[in-house]
Amino acid sequence: MTQPLVISAGEIEELLGAPLSLALRADCIHADLRYEELTQQERDAYILEVVEMLASNDLPVAGEHRLPDWENGWNQELAALQRGEDPKHFIPGYYGKHRLLHWKQRIIRPLIPYFDYRIHRILVDWLVETYLGSVDALYEFGCGPAYHLMRARHYNPGARLVGLDWTEASQRIISGVVASGVETNIEGRNFNFYEPDFSLDLRNNSGILTVAALEQVGDRFEPFLQFLMEKKPRICVHMEPIDELMDPNCLIDRLSVLYCNKRNYLKGFLTRLRELQRENKIKILREQRTYTGSFFIEGHSVVVWSPL
Repeated sequence: MTQPLVISAGEIEELLGAPLSLALRADCIHADLRYEELTQQERDAYILEVVEMLASNDLPVAGEHRLPDWENGWNQELAALQRGEDPKHFIPGYYGKHRLLHWKQRIIRPLIPYFDYRIHRILVDWLVETYLGSVDALYEFGCGPAYHLMRARHYNPGARLVGLDWTEASQRIISGVVASGVETNIEGRNFNFYEPDFSLDLRNNSGILTVAALEQVGDRFEPFLQFLMEKKPRICVHMEPIDELMDPNCLIDRLSVLYCNKRNYLKGFLTRLRELQRENKIKILREQRTYTGSFFIEGHSVVVWSPL
């Protein structure tokens, strides 16, 4: 067994090229992000497992047909809320499932439960604090049980929070949150990336957030992009798998991209944004890897932009 290591606040700051607030530095310490490196034999076994998965026909493909699966998943969180559990502490079931994870173009073994959730939470909170802390309304599209929005209140005390999702369970969760008094300046709305509701008007000085949500639309992001271009929020913040930022000469990166393609995850989004920037229709403020992810993919790259 190799020597245990820990991801520090300073390491995350170096990775982002930006400082963390005192609160987020404290979160890093509290998260206790301990892990260990793999042996060469373990790394080879991981690669074989991924290659075998890529060669199989058992992987579900993202798309509209998955709506019942997401409805079922968020109904489990709704049941937890109805049992009296605190929605601020919801951890979706896709966290904590895997024994190995992506970190800085290699595969590591976490030594604490929910390592992936803890580091992802720090990164999402950094994005909210950095880019969405002064908006008057924060719209999270594909919000699921709205657990990111629950935390966003800490970084933006006065914003109107709006959680949008294609599942009805998501809106029921948010209604339950309001009824419980946990958070009152929030609303839930149904929204489908494939068929955006253009009757939805965004408030002035609004910010957009997606976190592993556009992931599910593959290359069919254009309707949502046109919605954002028409509604002109002040800023759009995305944390999604972005193939364009991966290194094709790195084996671990290449496997991540192949897996994303196999699952029909988000594809071509950053390329399209760069095209719109060349046409002087938008301005890209940040495009960056965070070098974190799940067992199969590095899925937490950052793109921030504003319509012009």
